[in-house]
Amino acid sequence: MGSVSVLLVRPVVAVVGAAGLDALWAATGLTAQLVADDDARITAAQRAAVWAEALRLTGDRLLPLRVAAAAPVGAFGLGEHVCRAAPTLGEALRQWVRYLNLLDDTVEVGLEVEEDRALLLLERESEAPAPAAHELRWAIIARYARELATAPFRPLAVELAHPAPEDAAPFQAWFEAPVAFGAEATRLVLPREALAARLPPADPAPLAILARAADELAGQTAGDRPMTQQVKRALAGALRSDDAQVESVAKQLGLAVRSLQRRLKDEGTSFQAAREEVRRVLAERYLGDGLAIPEIAFLLGFAEPGAFLRAFKRWTGASPAERRAERRAPPPA
Repeated sequence: MGSVSVLLVRPVVAVVGAAGLDALWAATGLTAQLVADDDARITAAQRAAVWAEALRLTGDRLLPLRVAAAAPVGAFGLGEHVCRAAPTLGEALRQWVRYLNLLDDTVEVGLEVEEDRALLLLERESEAPAPAAHELRWAIIARYARELATAPFRPLAVELAHPAPEDAAPFQAWFEAPVAFGAEATRLVLPREALAARLPPADPAPLAILARAADELAGQTAGDRPMTQQVKRALAGALRSDDAQVESVAKQLGLAVRSLQRRLKDEGTSFQAAREEVRRVLAERYLGDGLAIPEIAFLLGFAEPGAFLRAFKRWTGASPAERRAERRAPPPA
């Protein structure tokens, strides 16, 4: 079924405003406390209910565009910051496709590059579709591309599979491009040259967090034997790219899989043990840097946050929340 981060509905709740919150909570089963929790996940059905109720309460069919315009910088967490730190629009979109799974694993979106155009397209729809969420998704990309790219940004077309509103003109004005509702697929079509547009230097904080984690890992591995050191350092980057399998690491190190496994065994360890140790060290680092639990799980290559929570308990004997509370507690007098 999958789940959705509350970061995706928080800007919608903010635009609805305090007057509509009681009705919104009643219709969705959400609470103010849940929506304020960066770690919280909701179902796709709840996300769809948020949009349906928000549209009903406001009576505003242009609500997705209003949310896109009002969303503050950083509203979408670490994934947004990593996209903003990319050197080009194309790299930012590739990071966005990768990190979307962190925010919403009920859908799949891909980036395809053709001879003269690039396509962001919905490859798998949620079991509980929220059409307005797709409008917001493309609108956010258009807004940030215009704000950040050094070259003018104008899509070739915006295609949405759901029915059209009574008046599509405001959508065409927002995107400065033809907008087709009732299309065969949900896609944002760009000129290929738009991918090369440079982005200005951005806040380096998210990249610094990842770099600090890698530095801490390097210190932890200094006492390891040579092959174990190499594997752990390779794994630190491979986990972030979701490629931390023995075949990939062996290829990166120029070894056959059996050779790598044999050399690790000679040093008294295994690939699985090295990967567990790397995950543990990075988890502690990311937790100390204040990353949300779903973000940490994603960066460590876990399929879902629950698997990370179980692994962390196995490593440390405590939950991430308990560990974070220990870090924040004042020292005894």
